[in-house]
Amino acid sequence: MRRLKRMAGLVAAVVLVLSSAAAPAAFAEESAGTPDPMEQEPGIPNSAAGILYETTTGTVLFEENADEVRAPASMTKVMTAIIVLEENPELEGTLTVSEDAVSSYYCSSMTPTYHLEAGEEISYKDCMQYMLVCSANEAATSFAFELGDGDFHAFVDMMNEKAKELGCENTSYMDPTGISSSNKITARDMVKIAEYAMTFDAFREAVSHESGTIPPSNVRDEGYDYYTTNYVMFPDDRYESPYSQYMTGVKTGWIPASGYNFTGCLEKDGYQFISVVMGGEELPYDEERIIQGDFVDTISLYKLTDDFEPPADYTWIYIAAAAVIAGIAAGVAAVKIKEKKKKTEEKETR
Repeated sequence: MRRLKRMAGLVAAVVLVLSSAAAPAAFAEESAGTPDPMEQEPGIPNSAAGILYETTTGTVLFEENADEVRAPASMTKVMTAIIVLEENPELEGTLTVSEDAVSSYYCSSMTPTYHLEAGEEISYKDCMQYMLVCSANEAATSFAFELGDGDFHAFVDMMNEKAKELGCENTSYMDPTGISSSNKITARDMVKIAEYAMTFDAFREAVSHESGTIPPSNVRDEGYDYYTTNYVMFPDDRYESPYSQYMTGVKTGWIPASGYNFTGCLEKDGYQFISVVMGGEELPYDEERIIQGDFVDTISLYKLTDDFEPPADYTWIYIAAAAVIAGIAAGVAAVKIKEKKKKTEEKETR
């Protein structure tokens, strides 16, 4: 009996050793398929929808499922920022975080350890950067209650009105955070929103940071630090690329219903490229980390910017427009000269 027990123990030990040895091998085999963004051909094989657009020429360099309606997740906060900036372009002054803004009903997800508190006073500038860099939900709801005069839904109505004004035909918002899966947008609509947002200097400044600090306030003795979620602009070893140096923003997003979303802005050679990739998959990278399909696909799309040239018809349109403008200017100048000559003649006859 003892001999059988010893035999069973030996077999169990051998099985344990073999399974332990097989696990790394299995992981290595699984990780072998992890995409390298710099080796991948331009495209979105790891995501559901995407588009790459150059704003100054109106050129679409790539699109796939760009009109598919999907949940934007925290990319919603770009529109939240727009509403704030239209009311307060310089982000002057302070706001007070309302109790509703940090309630579980309106803000069901906050960082457990550090977050804004009810009654806390924070500058508009600090709140904006906090919302856009680390995607703080309570910053978005704080803005909503502040600018909606206590009416959360009034602020959301402003978001939807602005979306229509920007020509976003397939966009609708239910909240300012993106938490709800009922928020809807397309990659093409998101391009329009991001392009407009990047015209605000205060927005560009906010999304340019890798990290920030919430300072001490009337309700806290010490501040706390926060960090970006944008690893295309500020890459670690998983997302290193030559394109990070040209990045100027914009925003990430994730909820279970959306997958990984990312809107990026890359500016080089006098051109501005807006990328939107949605529904990115979660892919294996190493034993502790994953790699996001939206980031991988975004970096691969940026390869299309390397040798970008505006379409030939754009050049002719530009020349024609310049000629028209020059003609108008010449006509205006001629009228002014004629009027001046007439006035001179009238003076001489007096």
